[in-house]
Amino acid sequence: MNAILELDSATTQGNTEEPFQRYYAEAGPDYAAWSPNYNMHFGFFRRGMNPFSREAMLEQMNVEVLDRLRLDPAARTRVLDMGCGLGASLRSFAARLPFADLYGITLVPWQLEQGRSLNERCSEAKSITLLPGDYERTGLPGESFDAVYAIESSCYGAGSGKSAFLREAHRLLRPGGRIGVADGFVGRGSWRGPQKAICKKLTECWVIETLGDIEEFKSELLRVGFRDIVVEAAQWRVAPSFLHVPWVTLKFLCTAVWGRRRMTRARWNNVLAPILLPLISQPVGPVGYYIVSALRN
Repeated sequence: MNAILELDSATTQGNTEEPFQRYYAEAGPDYAAWSPNYNMHFGFFRRGMNPFSREAMLEQMNVEVLDRLRLDPAARTRVLDMGCGLGASLRSFAARLPFADLYGITLVPWQLEQGRSLNERCSEAKSITLLPGDYERTGLPGESFDAVYAIESSCYGAGSGKSAFLREAHRLLRPGGRIGVADGFVGRGSWRGPQKAICKKLTECWVIETLGDIEEFKSELLRVGFRDIVVEAAQWRVAPSFLHVPWVTLKFLCTAVWGRRRMTRARWNNVLAPILLPLISQPVGPVGYYIVSALRN
């Protein structure tokens, strides 16, 4: 067996988060209403794109993150998705990196099972391996990847600086390897009125301990050994896809009621969180969307 697959069983089984797993087991299938391909993130809009084509913008976010990893498509590289969901970004990467070995790690058994099933139906996904585990302590060999990335999964790491997540990313990367992160962070600006309470409720809905702070995140990147750090504010690039949320939510609720589907607390939380997000996001609040990339020393 390839050494990269030899995880420490205590690591992959002993540090799971039951609320997090339960949330995605119950609400995870609902993401099909957002993206048939299970791109479980916001999209990236570029000039000339159709703002009504949500899936195209979601796919463009995959492209943007991949571009920042600066991988040679003709090279034999190894890439890790730290919080892979159902592997949609990996399937996107597979079409663009034909010689790469692609890995994803997730804590959620349902995501692992469904992601593997989706990969079996995709001819380009033969290079993808999905693994169970905690991205803060993967049990994978050190210096074994050319690139690691996280699209809207770093927010689930502990602390506002996401220190454990970044330490593990640094450990896993070979010298000269790159990290790419696309996610929501608390940025510049002040909390107003009830916004801190709204943010707390939002993080509870999405089972997030705390949102990352972009300045702390940047400082932590430097501290653990990254350099050439680039922080890009992408709030307005993400906004066109975010405007799809009300329509998708309404359509989902109508479908759920019509189909008499049971709305669990996790599913209601998945509906509520996107409604709360604009109330604390730039320009009315300090929460913004950022793409961060850096080089490992």
